[in-house]
Amino acid sequence: MGTRKFVEAKSPGVCFYAWTQELVECGYGFWNCGLSDIQAVSSKGCSVTPISYQPIGVLHGTNSRPYGAPRQGVLAGEVRAEIRLQRPVTPDCLEDLVGFDRIWVVYDFHQNTTWKPKVMPPRGSTVKRSVFATRSPYRPNSIGISCVRLDRIDGMVLHISEHDILDGTPILDVKPYLAYADSFPQAKLGWIEEEQEFGITLTSVAQRKVAWLEAETGYPYLETLKTQLRVRPTCRKSKRVKKMGETYLYSLQTWRAPFDVKDGQVLILDFYSGYSAEDLESDEDKWGDKQVHMRFNAFWNKPTA
Repeated sequence: MGTRKFVEAKSPGVCFYAWTQELVECGYGFWNCGLSDIQAVSSKGCSVTPISYQPIGVLHGTNSRPYGAPRQGVLAGEVRAEIRLQRPVTPDCLEDLVGFDRIWVVYDFHQNTTWKPKVMPPRGSTVKRSVFATRSPYRPNSIGISCVRLDRIDGMVLHISEHDILDGTPILDVKPYLAYADSFPQAKLGWIEEEQEFGITLTSVAQRKVAWLEAETGYPYLETLKTQLRVRPTCRKSKRVKKMGETYLYSLQTWRAPFDVKDGQVLILDFYSGYSAEDLESDEDKWGDKQVHMRFNAFWNKPTA
């Protein structure tokens, strides 16, 4: 039998709790329920040196909410962001990174505080999957890694695209992507091979409305719609979707997108405000977006939901 205790672990700018367990017969064990520090205790009672990471920068982008972020960066298309590096990094650290199309970005899932052994991934039918067989951000140690496109380097700023990282994410490391070492096209994909991906198309009116809104706000609504509806588009457990007669209604933030599903294709029929007329008349503006909704309605002369 082992003993458990709570250890308060502090790193620069981070404070959380991790628990450790002494194992009499099996060397040492540890489990991190926080961010970047790990405290382990050996069976002999000797503490292993904690691991602490100092962020080298912060990502700034348009993905501010987890539910709106792409599930994989390669599916994000033209979603762009900046990684603004800071000391101890210097321009010399980036000099030879010029010329690489892609980079690995290692970072901390800074918004996560819990994890579970099994998770419901965005793909995988309705079956929960083992956390280590998924890319779920809710992990024992909240470390993420994404392969992103490197568009250019300006001083201490990396301009990237095709990413799935949230705004404000602490960056821990950057490495070049090497196709000869990092790519295994014939590798088996386990349970993922069972999944179907749907094609996404929009009616002309829906496409024009989404384009208008993107021009107004700078948020990648089109790519977000494609990302969210590409796999299991009608699953109400993982998406804000409800049945509406013969079609479905997807809620993206405070916007609504009715769609139809047929023969492996998702057709987005329209795109409109999720606020009622009474909502827009109220002074309360929880999400700070009522002004753009009113401009949208005025431009398209579309009755609100």
